[in-house]
Amino acid sequence: MLLSRKCGRVTAFELHPHRAELIKQYAARMGAENIEIICRDSSVYDERYAEKFDTVLVDAPCSGFGVVSDNPDIKFFRKEESLAEIEKTQLAILSACAKYVKRGGYLYYSTCSVLGEENDGTVSRFLQTYSDFAPEKAESPLAHRDTGYGMQFLPHLSMGAGFYVCKLRRRGE
Repeated sequence: MLLSRKCGRVTAFELHPHRAELIKQYAARMGAENIEIICRDSSVYDERYAEKFDTVLVDAPCSGFGVVSDNPDIKFFRKEESLAEIEKTQLAILSACAKYVKRGGYLYYSTCSVLGEENDGTVSRFLQTYSDFAPEKAESPLAHRDTGYGMQFLPHLSMGAGFYVCKLRRRGE
């Protein structure tokens, strides 16, 4: 809802119909009328959205190891092979959504992970293909560690949660 207050219009893609419905209900309860929720797979490019947005936020599915204290089962059910699949999905979503950013616009990539491969690793692989994007320094008043491309928030520094944010700018205009 914070984005709905800061932005004129918010378009949200959600893969799961039940979660899309929950978002719609929450937005209605909060009086956020500028949010459009679309049930779709973010990893599949849709040309209707080509260069339509000033800013795109990719809140990527991840291992969840940054919030393991809230979800302890993560430690038992994550396997090394599932991490490789997650990283592949993250890159696919980031690559598809990058095409929705206008020239001169911003692409933010975020996970609730503390694993470097999911964070700077995914951004590095992305930048190898998308040379029209460049990392930009992001700022936060919340304690964090700067990484090669973004900011890593760690549970012991950042009020109990571990997550990552990277800001990228699309060259042009």
